[in-house]
Amino acid sequence: MSVALNLLVEILHETFGLPRMNLHPHATFAELDMDSLALTELGTIIEERTGLRMERFAVTCNLTEAADLLDRAADAYLDSLAAGETV
Repeated sequence: MSVALNLLVEILHETFGLPRMNLHPHATFAELDMDSLALTELGTIIEERTGLRMERFAVTCNLTEAADLLDRAADAYLDSLAAGETV
């Protein structure tokens, strides 16, 4: 599992109480019974833990796709640092 996917699984298990056995890479947020409010909270938690600015997750997004969004946010952050931008 990628670092981003591990972070998502950790947050979903610890904060939302979802069983780890349900948190497989192809599970969608809809299948995990997460609504838009829960996904907003998830994004906020990720931003607080990592300092990254996250796009909103769609309920149809699976955990692999969500991890990809997290990786893209990290890449954008690193690109902005390399360009000398203040974040």
